[in-house]
Amino acid sequence: MKKNNFKKGIIAIALATSFVLASGQSLTNVHAAPEVSQEKSAKGIYEDAFKELKDTYDSCLSLYDDYTYINSTSYPKASFDGIMTKTKAYLEEEKALTSDEAYKLEAETAKSQLALLNEAKDKLDGESVDTETLAKLLMESQDFVRNDSNYKNAPKDKKELYDLAITNGYLVFNKGSNKLSEGEYEKAVADIREAREAIIRAVKENAAKEELGTKIKDAEEIVKDKDKYTENTYKMFELALTSAKSVENNPNSKLEDYEESMKNLKEAKEGLKLKEDAEKIKKALEELKAAKSEHELTVKACKMLLDYPAIARNNGDRIRSYLEKSAKVIERANKILEHYGMN
Repeated sequence: MKKNNFKKGIIAIALATSFVLASGQSLTNVHAAPEVSQEKSAKGIYEDAFKELKDTYDSCLSLYDDYTYINSTSYPKASFDGIMTKTKAYLEEEKALTSDEAYKLEAETAKSQLALLNEAKDKLDGESVDTETLAKLLMESQDFVRNDSNYKNAPKDKKELYDLAITNGYLVFNKGSNKLSEGEYEKAVADIREAREAIIRAVKENAAKEELGTKIKDAEEIVKDKDKYTENTYKMFELALTSAKSVENNPNSKLEDYEESMKNLKEAKEGLKLKEDAEKIKKALEELKAAKSEHELTVKACKMLLDYPAIARNNGDRIRSYLEKSAKVIERANKILEHYGMN
């Protein structure tokens, strides 16, 4: 009885299963999930390629504010600009794509453009700027403005130029090395240095001009006694004094002009010769010229004596020694007389 009931149960399950399952299906197939194709459509492939190109293009826009592009050499920069322009045009153009084949071709175009863009980006060779020199100049400017006498005594326009250069220097420095161009940095450094040098130079010029004025006043005292000096030396002095006054009164005169005028005035002043001294010098030169003539006669006589064997044998050494000394005396006399134009 139990065996019959067990068989009936098995038959019932089999009938129920056959009712639920479609003809020809197995139990294994009932539990399997339906298969879904993983292959993207041609349109999807194109859309992904287009999006990657656009995202890369957008990220490359930030390079225009980055040292990689800003400080790049000209050829890589020009190449990058050209590719960016073409990429922008490609992204903005309308595309009438209606078939899988068209989507596939356009996807390849987008990938090709992406490769060119990445290549151009990788070839940018700009380097970041080392701002150490600018930072040092900005730090030094604080002490220069507060404590340096050159800044305190400088003309107003020179101070303003320096202050402007420092302000611009801070603006450049605060950009950060990642966004700073080498040209902009170098100009900021040069402007600060030149403005500082202009201040120091202006102070030196003012001091030199004042010193020249003092020396001119001192020289004008000599004019009162001009009759004491020889005509030629006073003319040289007068010429130097006139030139110095011209330089002092010229608003365009520079430091070198003041220094040159003071040098010329000093030399002309030292070159002044008193008439009394000139007469004494002239008399001494005439005596020197006469003495030279006597030495020349003595030398001539000594040479004649050496022509006699007996004299040369007994006194030759003494005569030759005298001749050597006399030759040196004559040589020195000639140089002195030549210097004074009396040779």
